[in-house]
Amino acid sequence: MNKIVIIHDDSCNGCSRCVDMCPKKILYIEEGVRKCRVTDENQCDRLGGCEGVCPNKAIRITQN
Repeated sequence: MNKIVIIHDDSCNGCSRCVDMCPKKILYIEEGVRKCRVTDENQCDRLGGCEGVCPNKAIRITQN
């Protein structure tokens, strides 16, 4: 299965801007590591709002 939501852990600082932006509420910040995670990427609307608000460009939505 191809990934829809790609999160680069090395760039993610856990700011939660993407979590707040996500209309489907499929993103969350994992406690302890303070990194963004996805609950069910199949529900992603692929509009990319999370990409636009990420200050570190740590999240990417594929379009295929």
